[in-house]
Amino acid sequence: MKLGRVEVRRLADLLAERLRLVAVDLTPLRIECAWPVFKATAIGCAPMFVKVTEPTAAGRALSFLSSAVERPFLPRPVLPEPLDFDGRAVLCLEWKEAERVNAEDMTDGQLGSFLKGCISLADALAAYRGPVAPLAEADSPRGEYSELSCYALRHRLAGRLLGPLLSIPEEERTYGDRKLVTIHGDLQPKNYGFDGDRFAAVFDTDDLTEGLACEDAAYAFTERARRLELSEEKRRRITELFRRMVELSPWPVDEWRIALSHARLRIAARRLANHPDSAFIAFDIRRRDAPLRRLAEILH
Repeated sequence: MKLGRVEVRRLADLLAERLRLVAVDLTPLRIECAWPVFKATAIGCAPMFVKVTEPTAAGRALSFLSSAVERPFLPRPVLPEPLDFDGRAVLCLEWKEAERVNAEDMTDGQLGSFLKGCISLADALAAYRGPVAPLAEADSPRGEYSELSCYALRHRLAGRLLGPLLSIPEEERTYGDRKLVTIHGDLQPKNYGFDGDRFAAVFDTDDLTEGLACEDAAYAFTERARRLELSEEKRRRITELFRRMVELSPWPVDEWRIALSHARLRIAARRLANHPDSAFIAFDIRRRDAPLRRLAEILH
C-alpha cells in the first residue's frame, strides 16, 4: 500500500504531536516493502525509522523489541505503543545506520559477523515469550510439500518440471519432534545491514513465527541463491560462503537440511500462490530451484 502526499503530511503531524516536536519530516525509503516506511527527522532529535503496518504485526514487533535484552543490532522503540492511523498502526523505532549487503557480496569479515549476529538474534528470540504469528500447517515444510504435490497431480507437465522439489527426502519435509523456537522468518538483505564488517541492524520483526534456530541464517542465503540474475562467479561465491557458515555454526547439519528444504518449498509455494495455474510457472520454479540445489548438495 502507498500513502498519498496529504496522508504523509497528516502522519508527520501526528508524530510531531505525540513526540512533542515542532515538526517532523518524513522521507520515504526506497526499499521493497508491502507497507510504507520512512526516515523521520526533526530538529533536536535523532533520526527515527517509521513504518505503517497492521496493528497485530506492530504489536508483535514492539512486544519483542521492548522485552529483548539489548543487542546493538536491534532498534529500541521510540514510542512504547503503536500509534493509530486510520485503523493502521505506526511503529516508531530508533534509526539504525546500516548498509545493505547481499549474501553473495559479504566479505569474510562480514560473514563471521553475520553468523555471530544470527546466533545472538536466535538467542534473543528463543528467550521471547510474547505473541508470534502461529505456524499454520499449510506453512510447514509438510504442508508446502503437499501443496506442490497436489499441483503436480493436476498438471502432469508441471509435475515433471517440479521433480527435484518433489524428490526432497521425507525426513526433510517435516520438523518431526525437533524443538521449534521463535524466528525472524524473513531475514533477507533488505532486513539486515552492516556498518563495515560489523553486523549492525536487523529490521522488520513484525512477522515473527516458529521454526528451527538456523532458519533465519539459511533463508538469507537461499533467498539470494534463487536470483536468476546472479553471475556464475557470484553463484560460486554464495555457495562457498554458505559452506563456511554451516561449518562454523553451532547448529547441526540435519537442521540445516530441513531449513534449506523448507526455504526451497516456501519459495516455490509462494510463487504458485501468486500466479495462475500454469506449467510456465512450474518451469520458472525449476529454473530458480536449480541454484538452491547447489546449496543443498553442500549438506549431503
